[in-house]
Amino acid sequence: MDWKELWTALFGTVDFMGLNMGFWVGMAAVAVIVVAENLVFWLAFKPFEG
Repeated sequence: MDWKELWTALFGTVDFMGLNMGFWVGMAAVAVIVVAENLVFWLAFKPFEG
């Protein structure tokens, strides 16, 4: 069983708003990477005191 068959068995469709799930999974992955990079940037660097 591949991912498309599994997704169809669970949710009954392989597209959302006219775009297939591969697109949405890719967009979600990019969003997670962007949020992670922002967290690292804003939490790792402390303001300069002096």
